[in-house]
Amino acid sequence: MNKKALLFVLSGLILTLSPLVSLHANETQTQASPTAVAAAPTPSAPTPTPVPMPDKWQKFWLDRVEEFKKENAALPQGQKNIVFLGDSLTQGFKLKEYFQSLPVLNRGIVSDGVCNYPSAKLPWRGITHRLKESVNDCNPSHIFFLIGTNDVGMDTIPLEYWLGAYKFVIGQARRSFPEVKITLLTCPPTGLKYTRHEHLNKRLLLWNDLIKKTATEENCRLIDLYSLLVGKDGLMPEEMTRDGLHFNNLGYDRWAEKVREILKEDGVVK
Repeated sequence: MNKKALLFVLSGLILTLSPLVSLHANETQTQASPTAVAAAPTPSAPTPTPVPMPDKWQKFWLDRVEEFKKENAALPQGQKNIVFLGDSLTQGFKLKEYFQSLPVLNRGIVSDGVCNYPSAKLPWRGITHRLKESVNDCNPSHIFFLIGTNDVGMDTIPLEYWLGAYKFVIGQARRSFPEVKITLLTCPPTGLKYTRHEHLNKRLLLWNDLIKKTATEENCRLIDLYSLLVGKDGLMPEEMTRDGLHFNNLGYDRWAEKVREILKEDGVVK
């Protein structure tokens, strides 16, 4: 890994772990002796800068996470669930229609990525900022993990930065649930209607190579969604997409078929 990539990865880990550091600090303050005398405030102390209000997309992200919390609270105690983790491609998956009798949980959020951008400081983006609601409180037996389309298109951010967070998610899931079965998915290609299809598809090929390598290294199953949805010209076929970025039911049918094969292999379905 070159020096620039290493710096990006380290910055990502700092951003990922900073909420944990803040939480520890708050707990320490809460546990302080009740007889301690608080220091007098310093008149010259700067006024804290108010946290900016979330914009429309950020509010959507926060609202979606609140939905996850409510769903998790209503889950039957002890029930093992099948979690689909990702972005809009996952959120658009009508799981209850494809797997009617199974305890499936959709943990996809439109426009989301695996973590925040290196320069961002607000926790309104990324699976790393919603692991509790999307994994830890879901009691998963299986996780189907598809992410990266909204991350890897920026040439200025090395793929290794996103990969560090990607592996962090896998590691945290296994730390909480050692027996969980994780399936990684390659990202599908984009189609002609998506204006940046040439650039993004090149980056997605590189990203998918890293996903395949990670699946081998981490002993995860792999669904090669790219191969399932790519046409002979290297693009997503027009009959499969309305905008060149999101696939329709033809794509979800193929994805669902591969999921059923895995669940059948594990004895979850007949």
